[in-house]
Amino acid sequence: MSAVQRTTRASSRHLVLEEFCYQGPVDRIKLADRVYTANAVPSDIMISFHHEMAMIKEFPPRIMFFCQQPPPVGGQTTIISSSVVVEKVEEELPQVLEKMEQDGIIFTLHTKSIYKNSTTSDPLAGTVWQRMLKTTDEVEAKKRALDMLACNNVKFNSDGTACFTFGPMNPIREFNGKRVMFNRVVGYETGERDAFVTFGDGSPVPSNATETIKKIYEENCVDINWQKGDILLVDNLAVQHARRPGKPPRIVLVSLSN
Repeated sequence: MSAVQRTTRASSRHLVLEEFCYQGPVDRIKLADRVYTANAVPSDIMISFHHEMAMIKEFPPRIMFFCQQPPPVGGQTTIISSSVVVEKVEEELPQVLEKMEQDGIIFTLHTKSIYKNSTTSDPLAGTVWQRMLKTTDEVEAKKRALDMLACNNVKFNSDGTACFTFGPMNPIREFNGKRVMFNRVVGYETGERDAFVTFGDGSPVPSNATETIKKIYEENCVDINWQKGDILLVDNLAVQHARRPGKPPRIVLVSLSN
């Protein structure tokens, strides 16, 4: 039995969960019913903590990860209770948290002009936003972005870059009686896209506050050191996940469920 078949069977038989189809800006390949490849960001880049598809209008309650090939070095999936993040930020940065809740945050995603993982035979190899939205037409791309993503505005630039603006929005949501930091409040960069966060009134989040939030994540997370055949089931409404930098090969498959 192949790894894809085992993942499909684990997702459909043992857990009896309804399939959630992936729709979003991350480049994934559907390998079988319920089974997708993981994020295609190069393995030497950290993927920061997030709730899966939090910037998309519909997001899966559960995620299953399956390790087909563990990396030789690094590449851990790391997880953290999102309610703990809220509690710790409230303890250490009460005024920052209050402002985030009152004014919201603005999350700006900037896609760069070159899609590094593409090949010359790829018809959408031109820019990152074309690959993200699977079209080269700006009008159609904007429609897809506003329909699919939870963004408020899209701007395409003449140099091939694009800006997607989300918010102002309250990054904290409540699920099952717990307050979670559902939306990213710390910026990131992957080489093909970067993101930055301001308060909802446009004022910057103080750099010391950002560093404190990063420290909270690092001090309260748990690393999963993958072994071949491992399965990890994540409650996407309660737990954030991230990926440590590592060396290839690393093959972790993903299944999304309601």
